[in-house]
Amino acid sequence: MNKKLFLLVFIFLVLSGRIVIRAEDNLIPIRLAYPAVGTLINGQIGQILERTNILAKNGLEGKVVPFQYGPPMMEALLSGKIDAAFTSEQNVVVLLGRGFPARVVASFGSAGRAGLLVPIDSDIRSLEDLKGKKVTTIFGSSIHRPILAWLEEAKLIPGKDVKLINMSGGDSRAALVDGSVDAVMSWDPYIEDLIQKKKARVIKAQPLNLAVIISEDFIQKNPEGALNFLIALKESCLYMALNKDLVNNWYSQLSRLELKLIDKCSRFNQNYSKAKTLSDIDINMDENFIKILENIADFLFKQKLIDKKINIQDGIDTELVKEAEKKLSGIKYDSSTVEITKPDKKRSFSW
Repeated sequence: MNKKLFLLVFIFLVLSGRIVIRAEDNLIPIRLAYPAVGTLINGQIGQILERTNILAKNGLEGKVVPFQYGPPMMEALLSGKIDAAFTSEQNVVVLLGRGFPARVVASFGSAGRAGLLVPIDSDIRSLEDLKGKKVTTIFGSSIHRPILAWLEEAKLIPGKDVKLINMSGGDSRAALVDGSVDAVMSWDPYIEDLIQKKKARVIKAQPLNLAVIISEDFIQKNPEGALNFLIALKESCLYMALNKDLVNNWYSQLSRLELKLIDKCSRFNQNYSKAKTLSDIDINMDENFIKILENIADFLFKQKLIDKKINIQDGIDTELVKEAEKKLSGIKYDSSTVEITKPDKKRSFSW
């Protein structure tokens, strides 16, 4: 059969429906991880990408996996099992410090607060009052560095003046309530939950910022896919802002957090609370965010929590979002094209 005849037969078979060309056959695979429990915005966006066609609309075939805890998610990145992850400020610095070839490409903004909590009736009123006390945190996480910095500020030495204990978030909160420890480092929505239940009060807090990291390998092999991924993130942020009740219900099923708590704490995030159109969505990393990463890198090196001093600029790519937004400006965006593709179902946390 000559080429011309073959082409005519092929066209006939397509038109007759005997051969179906599927758009999804040309999708670029991307393996994406997000924290399933307790990190707001990251969790909602992860659910959106898992349950809708936003990735497929942007030429991507997503394997979206929720991780119950941060450390296994970071290990999955390091071992090459996933291509991208939603995490927080310190986690990306630790990854870069461990030599992970990647780029921090975007930030969803605030996930609320990271803060130091004490029981509501505690006699601890200031950082200085922590002398001789037991304080929990999660070593290597985004709630580890703040307590080290605050103890240094109060001229208190961990291990000498204060007993710093490595403990999971859930165990820490239980220990605070039953009096096993004197103070805990935590984050929203758990900070707000304990405050509302009159179980704890805040001694000191600071914003907890979010970060999106993509492996260098994925960016190099799929430059267009990386751009489309960032467009998908902007679309997901808008979908969250316009469908708060639906998305928060999804995340509540996954995290077992109360809907009112999810909504209240998510309002720290400007994309969540104020966006009405795609142009309102900001996932850029500004100078302040980059400065925070640089401060974290310096602090972790000083504390010998990472082996080498990191040049954060080497791990930051601010141009990718700009290129994605430029590409997006030439597209007529229609939010009605977003479809729910996965119904509610029971979840398990395994890789």
